[in-house]
Amino acid sequence: MGIISVKNLTYSYDDKTNAVDGVSFDINKGDYVTIIGHNGSGKSTLAKLIAGLLEAKSGEIYIDELKLNQENIYKIREKLGIVFQNPDNQFIGSTVKDDIAFGLENHRVESSKMQGIIEEYAKRAGLEKYLEKEPTALSGGQKQRVAIAGVLAMHPNIIIFDEATSMLDPKGKEDIKALINELHKDKDFTIVSITHDIEEVLHSDDCIVMNKGKIFDHDLPEKIFSEPEKLRKIDLDIPFDLKIVEEFKNYGLKLKSKTQKEMVEELWQYASKN
Repeated sequence: MGIISVKNLTYSYDDKTNAVDGVSFDINKGDYVTIIGHNGSGKSTLAKLIAGLLEAKSGEIYIDELKLNQENIYKIREKLGIVFQNPDNQFIGSTVKDDIAFGLENHRVESSKMQGIIEEYAKRAGLEKYLEKEPTALSGGQKQRVAIAGVLAMHPNIIIFDEATSMLDPKGKEDIKALINELHKDKDFTIVSITHDIEEVLHSDDCIVMNKGKIFDHDLPEKIFSEPEKLRKIDLDIPFDLKIVEEFKNYGLKLKSKTQKEMVEELWQYASKN
């Protein structure tokens, strides 16, 4: 059993069509997993079910071997943090410092320890210079970093990013994706990212493809992107960088790297030198 284990999960908003339909999978501790699919595929509903924000019609969810139910919901929420797509809807405090402190206060963290925790996670999120700023004065990417810092300060085992970059400009998106990659490096967190950004998938350990409430595919990104025609059947595609790699290979460029991610990095290094 993984740190997240989902068994035959079903959920319906209208009792007619299942938004999530008989879904089962495991996510291993420390992994970075992306969940992709079009609007209506069930991916965001799945995130809310795992976070306990929706109650399943049938099936079971286990978080760190605890079954998600009314008896365990508060224990599970201590293990899990979620970052939503609209950073403006997530602020509580009048300053960045106050906002990060909010969750700590709810968990009755001693005030003598709180300042050190706030500074530690503000620094990790790249916000140490903004602690006294009003959140409304920040860019979209910075606001999302505030939300992430607040989640990190609670020491969750699992972080769910529910379309966390979808409302950001290109720079904000790249900043948040870079932060997710940094968080993944130390394996302190299990990361689940619900995303429309097919480019993000290439950096994850594992990918779940949703379509019409069901799992269409679940495999390593390398494997999923090795079969582009399969993805195109549900109107998805491979990352733009991989398309470029394929084009250059067609023109005779020989790459030494074996994995798709390494090929992309090698190609951009080649391009920068020529």
